[in-house]
Amino acid sequence: MHNQAPERKQLKLLIISTVFLILGCAAVLPSFSADTPDKPLESLTIKVGYFNFGKIRSGIPEVANSEAIRINAEAQLRKDVETWNSKLLKMREEKKPADEIEKTKQEAQAVVRAKQEALAQLVESANLSVRVRVAQAAEAEARARNIDLVVDGQGLYAGGQKIFDHGVDITQAVLKRLLAESEEKQKLPR
Repeated sequence: MHNQAPERKQLKLLIISTVFLILGCAAVLPSFSADTPDKPLESLTIKVGYFNFGKIRSGIPEVANSEAIRINAEAQLRKDVETWNSKLLKMREEKKPADEIEKTKQEAQAVVRAKQEALAQLVESANLSVRVRVAQAAEAEARARNIDLVVDGQGLYAGGQKIFDHGVDITQAVLKRLLAESEEKQKLPR
């Protein structure tokens, strides 16, 4: 009889925790079904435009320039790493004290890490600038053509064929706007 009391307590605890688990699931379940619309879906007529970001990106001179800067910076970074590695190897060959080698290694890692972060910021800044300019040019082209929705064709994962079949390709028009903008910037006195 003494043995049954702990078993009953465990059974009660199991039942109570199961009830709380079920109640918790019931409370959270509506949030999992958030995909179901509150109102029925309705047809909508819109004019769709699309562009190819990759083609636009490759056609902008500033992108080529920033890409060249990135490639040069990466090459310089590799050269710096090789220089630090050579220095560390030489220190080991010369049997320098371990603490001196470790100090040099820490310094090398700090310098390389700082340069990597600077390179990442440079690339991110250039990419953001290009994306903003492309978005502005696409928006201007959409307004000029009374297009309701513009998408990047490379970013479509489902339903893309309907957009390509019924939409308007504005890739060249967006690129033309960006090139005209670049030419205007070059004409401005510095």
